[in-house]
Amino acid sequence: MKLNLMCRHLLSGKQLAFVSIIFIASIGFVNISNAQLLAWQFALPQASKGTEASINATTNNQFLEIAQLTRGEGVQPKQGNSRGFSGNFGVDENYDDAQKSNAYFQFEVNPKTGYEVSLTSLDAILRRQEQSAHVYRWAYSLDGKNFVKIGDADVEITFTGNNGIKQQTINLSSIKALQKVSRKITFRLYAWGALTNQGKAIAFGFGKSDAKGSNALVVDGTITKK
Repeated sequence: MKLNLMCRHLLSGKQLAFVSIIFIASIGFVNISNAQLLAWQFALPQASKGTEASINATTNNQFLEIAQLTRGEGVQPKQGNSRGFSGNFGVDENYDDAQKSNAYFQFEVNPKTGYEVSLTSLDAILRRQEQSAHVYRWAYSLDGKNFVKIGDADVEITFTGNNGIKQQTINLSSIKALQKVSRKITFRLYAWGALTNQGKAIAFGFGKSDAKGSNALVVDGTITKK
């Protein structure tokens, strides 16, 4: 009887020690499997007007600094886009012109101190109008100044429906520079091809989210503690 009681106490002690080890390890180790790290939806809790100066990510991983979607100086938020985020781009002819004009949307993926991020994909719903910018190219930078084009070619949007259209998923996992990064990564969406910078059908941008709050911009990846 005494031996059985002693064994039960020993077992309880081992279990407690085991649980303690797991708890301590969990504090010092973070490894988030592939998941949404950042996302923007523009419907909830209140629909955007589309002309806001910036919009914070509505999904923001706790180990990343708060991300904001913004415009370059060459994009004017004159026309609204309910449940979206858009702007009027200048009459640029190509990527180089758009760079010179600061015609872009921008957001940053910025790991908090002690963490590193590996990015896997980027998805976006984009919306154009009849005379707006409609050719685009994503680019990234690790210093905020020198940008590297993503993908093999520029992308042209021909669809002009009011709700926009989902673009092909961009594979980021194949870009070595975007794996195991512990510093800020800046993404820009450069756009060009507008027929005019006057009128009411020249807005280009993200969205629309549906009324239930579907995402219009998503970045997936993993985060680990260094």
